[in-house]
Amino acid sequence: MQSVWHFLRVGIGALVASLLVHWVVGLVSPAALAVSGGPDRVYFPETGHTLSYGFLEFWLWHGDVPIFGYPLSEEIDRNGVTVQYFERAVFEWHPEAPLDWRVQLRLLGIEASAGRSDRAFRPAVPITGSACRYFPETQHNLCHGFRAFWERYGGLRIFGYPISEELTEDGVTVQYFERARLEWHPERAGTAYEIQVSRLGAWVAERDGIETEALPAPADLPTYDPALFPAVPGLVRTPLPGAPVQAAKWIEVDLSDQVLRAWEYDRLVFATLVSTGLPQYPTPNGTYRIYTKLRYEHMRGGTPGIDSYDLPNVPHTMYFYLGYAIHGAYWHNNFGHPMSHGCVNLPLDAAAWLYDWTPVGTVVWIHP
Repeated sequence: MQSVWHFLRVGIGALVASLLVHWVVGLVSPAALAVSGGPDRVYFPETGHTLSYGFLEFWLWHGDVPIFGYPLSEEIDRNGVTVQYFERAVFEWHPEAPLDWRVQLRLLGIEASAGRSDRAFRPAVPITGSACRYFPETQHNLCHGFRAFWERYGGLRIFGYPISEELTEDGVTVQYFERARLEWHPERAGTAYEIQVSRLGAWVAERDGIETEALPAPADLPTYDPALFPAVPGLVRTPLPGAPVQAAKWIEVDLSDQVLRAWEYDRLVFATLVSTGLPQYPTPNGTYRIYTKLRYEHMRGGTPGIDSYDLPNVPHTMYFYLGYAIHGAYWHNNFGHPMSHGCVNLPLDAAAWLYDWTPVGTVVWIHP
């Protein structure tokens, strides 16, 4: 990583809590936010709390346990806002917001660093070099492993802008963001736990006096299991038989689920919905390798007057077999459904991340 120094008690209390949950849940459960491919409410025995509807959907699709942790409370009302506390975050429900922004994360990084004026929190000058990215909005840098983690797991939407430079606290290298704090644990280098999201949700739950004691499991709710949600690409954490797990880096394209996953040996590091080829223009099955990368490509093809296309500046293009490529798609937002003439279309942010992660020669494994 180079320079990165980085739970209404049982009995009557439980009954009251249950009644409160059923009232509040109506605020976060419009039909438009039904949870894809699984139950709309689940119970977590690890902390003794439930997660439902829109909050469950957001939790599943934006990082689940590694990014947010387990729920520490039920949905509750605080100052007129429906919220739920997690180990590493607090979710807020904003029904007046656009659909994609109805679930928002509380600005825990800002709260945890309030009043700080030490050097790391003062405006910084840009650090030169490709390993760092400077944010003029907050005048701070984001570098190396922290930058890779931030970009891989949601960026601005999940963490917000950096509000400090890297600094050391209690012997741990950390960096503050508007909605979170990241920690670097070099003793776990090469594992999924090298960079971790701090437990600011647990901290603020204690500060706010939130009752976090475990509640008994409701008889009518399933216990959370990733297998309950097959439509969520990031919940697949074990490679399928026949996968090229001997490769240090490899890309999986799952044609049935319309999902691309990036792996390092047998560890999932990234997943996104994609659009592969239409039935008349199928994406080829098989094992290939990235043979060239182009930051932008002008793509033309098809039959004039029938299915022709002329797409300039197709971003983050990586060819893996003949004229078939993995690339960003700016002309549609229908990911999760076949759309292409055989290429693998990615959302723009996902394509940018994958392009930077993928060296020429990376194995691409495409299967039904």
